[in-house]
This record gives sequence, C-alpha cells and structure tokens, in this order.
Amino acid sequence: MWITKFKVFDEKNSLSIILRKNKVKVYYYPVNHYIKINRVYFVTICLIKGEEVNKRRYFRDLNGIKDAKQGRRLEFLEKEGDFFIMITSLSINQELKLFVSVAYNPSLIHLKPVIWEENGWEEFEVASADRKDLERLIDAGQSKYKLEILEFKDRKIKNFGFLTMFPEITEKQKNALEFALNNGYYEYPRKTSLDKLAKKTGLAFSTFQAHVRKAENRILKFAIEAMKR
Repeated sequence: MWITKFKVFDEKNSLSIILRKNKVKVYYYPVNHYIKINRVYFVTICLIKGEEVNKRRYFRDLNGIKDAKQGRRLEFLEKEGDFFIMITSLSINQELKLFVSVAYNPSLIHLKPVIWEENGWEEFEVASADRKDLERLIDAGQSKYKLEILEFKDRKIKNFGFLTMFPEITEKQKNALEFALNNGYYEYPRKTSLDKLAKKTGLAFSTFQAHVRKAENRILKFAIEAMKR
C-alpha cells in the first residue's frame, strides 16, 4: 500500500482563522461530501482539544459563519463534550469541483484523523493501492495551499485510527486523567503524586483517584485488546 503523510496551510480558510484565533487543536475525519444547488457540502466528525474558554469561543465563532455569503459557511453543528459533527459548504465552481473529486477519491484511505494544529497547519496521513492517486492528491494540494510532504513510500499498514473507536469515559474522568498527564504523573520518574494533584484540583484524594483509576482501567483494557487483534 502506498502511503503519504503531508501537512497543508490555508491562511484564508475561515475555519483555519477561527481555529488559530482561539488556539485550539482539532482532530477530524473528512467523512463525505455532496453537491446541492451550486454548493459543495463537507461532512466531518471532529474532536477538539484546548482550554475550556478557548473551546467555547471556538464554537461561538463557528456559529458566527452560519449565514456567511462568502467563503466557508456552517450548515450543521452537533456537539457532545469535545466531540462534534459538522457540515460546512462552499460555492461550487469548476476548479473546486475538480479539487474535490481528487481529495475525496473513494480509493483514498485516511489512516488517522487529520490533525489541525493551533498554528493552522493540517497534517494528513493517506493511503492508496495506486501511487498515482496520492500523486494527484499532492499535486492538487500544492496548487491550492502551502504543502509540505513529510513521507511518501510503499509500506504495509500496521494501524488505523478512528475517533469513535476510543472507549467512552466521563467528563470528570477525562479531566482528571488529562490533568495527571499534563502535570507529569505518567512521566518516569514521576514528577508528582495523586495526592498532590487532588489538592490542586480541590477534590478529595479518594474522588480524584477514582476518576483516574476508572479512566485508566477502561483505556488500558481497550489498548490491550486492540494490540491482540
């Protein structure tokens, strides 16, 4: 299987402007597209990461382009916590129609979610049995955006990532686990303890410990089972 990894930057894309303004990171899958009444619609499933205040501002700004006359327009948004489904649209022309036919070629496989960094760069990892499909994708991307190729080779696929494959954990468990990770609890040697972390969050030690342990249990079980497949 031919695999390419590359990143692109589109300074004028309104979605990129909103992301950069609010300093959040978004992981997304370009699920599908369709054309209706001279507009092309893009369906994506997404996961957002960042400070809570920044995420709220991000969604506020997204809703601000619902009635956009120029550029990208938000058609649908449904979210639950950090997960959301979004449909956006653009006015269609012959150039965009050609680009979409290449970028949404059914033979392409997105091996992992697109990583949309806080600085606006989007990182893709895409595969195809036909090298020419990837060459056309890169050529189309270079014609529209600033594009950097990170990898292009023939190799076996060993893994596949998907947003909804991950086990569900509660918001409290996610926050506790993320706080522990960001504060060095999982580094070697450990930089802190659960007791110190609990005090920083204002939670009782037993409560904070329960959140972390339950999250660890679900995620580790999922990871071990995935490695057996």
